[in-house]
Amino acid sequence: MKIALVGLGAIGAIVAADIAKSGYPIYIPCKYQETLDIVKERGIKVTGVNGEYIVKDNLHPVLAIEDLPANLDIVFLVTKLNDIEDAIKRLEDKLSTNYTLITMTNGMIEEKLCPKLGSDHLIGCVTSFGATKTGHAESDKTSSGEMVVGRLDGRKREVDDKIIEMLSTTVPTTWSDNVRNEKFSKLLINLSVASFGVISGMTLGEMLQRRMTRIAFLTVMTEGAKVADVKGIELQKLNNLNLNFLVLTKQELHGFSFKHYVKQTIIKIIRRKYKDLKSSSLQSIERGKKTEIDFLNGYLVVEGEKFGVETPLNKYVLETIQSIEQGEESPSLEGLKRLEEKTKEIWGL
Repeated sequence: MKIALVGLGAIGAIVAADIAKSGYPIYIPCKYQETLDIVKERGIKVTGVNGEYIVKDNLHPVLAIEDLPANLDIVFLVTKLNDIEDAIKRLEDKLSTNYTLITMTNGMIEEKLCPKLGSDHLIGCVTSFGATKTGHAESDKTSSGEMVVGRLDGRKREVDDKIIEMLSTTVPTTWSDNVRNEKFSKLLINLSVASFGVISGMTLGEMLQRRMTRIAFLTVMTEGAKVADVKGIELQKLNNLNLNFLVLTKQELHGFSFKHYVKQTIIKIIRRKYKDLKSSSLQSIERGKKTEIDFLNGYLVVEGEKFGVETPLNKYVLETIQSIEQGEESPSLEGLKRLEEKTKEIWGL
C-alpha cells in the first residue's frame, strides 16, 4: 500500500509526522527546495500540546507532486481549498486503480468533487485540532481535538478502517455515515474563526475577549444555521459543542436573557481552550497568499442567495477580506471594531 500526503502546512506536517512515526511509510511533496532539504536532513519537527518530537524515519520527501511514485493507494489532501482541484489534476497519473483521496480541508469541497470522482474514491475529513506553521516542515500543535471521516454515500469501504487507524495517531478519529452534516457543522465554526482572524490580525483568544466580537461570532454561525436548515442539513455536535443551541434570536439580544448568558459563557470556554489558535487564513495573508474565504463565507453567501436566506454579516466579512487580499485594508483592531458595528446594525443594538 502506497501512501502520500499533499500539503505540508500546519495540519499536514503534524499528520505526516504522526503517520510516519507510527510505522507507515509516507511520500510527501515538499513544494520548496529548502523544505525538501530540511526534511531529508532533519525530518519534520512538531511542538505543542503533545510535547516536542522530530520524525525522520518512514518519510519519503520529494520536491513536487510530479515526483511522486505511481500507483498511490491513499492520498491525504491537506492543501488550501484554492489549490485542491489543481493538486488532484496533477495526481491523476500517480493513482492506483482503487485509490482513495482524503480531503482534509475546511468548507464543502466534497459537494463539487464527488460528482467527478465518486464516493468510491473520495473521503471527506473534518479536522478540529489547532496548529500553527512555525517554519519549513515544522508545526506547533496548539490544541487537541478530533477528526471525523466519511463518504458522501455513507457506505464504509474496507480501506476506511486503515485510514481511521492512521489519522488516529494524531487525534481520536471516528467514522460518520453522513459526513456532509459534519463538514457543514465545521463550516459554521470556520465562518468566524478563520475570517475574524484575518480581519483582526489576532489569535482566537484575543478576539473573543470582546463581548461584541462574541456576538458577531454567533451571528455568522446563526446565518449559517439558517442556510443549513433550508439545505436539509442536520448540524452535529463538534467537540461536544451543540451548534443548534448557539443560534441567536433578536429577542434574546434585547434585554437580559439567561439563554444568551449561557451562549456567551460557552464562547468564553472556547476562547480559553483555543486561546493560542491562529487562523490559517491569517497565516496565508501573512505569507502573501490568498485565503479560502470564497469557499467559506463566500460559499455560504452563494448558498443563501440560492435558497433565499439573508446572510448580511457573512457578506460583510467576505467583502472585507477580499479588500484585505487586494491590499486595500490590513488586519487590525479597527477592522474588528467595524465588524462589531456592522453586527450591532444587523441586530438593531
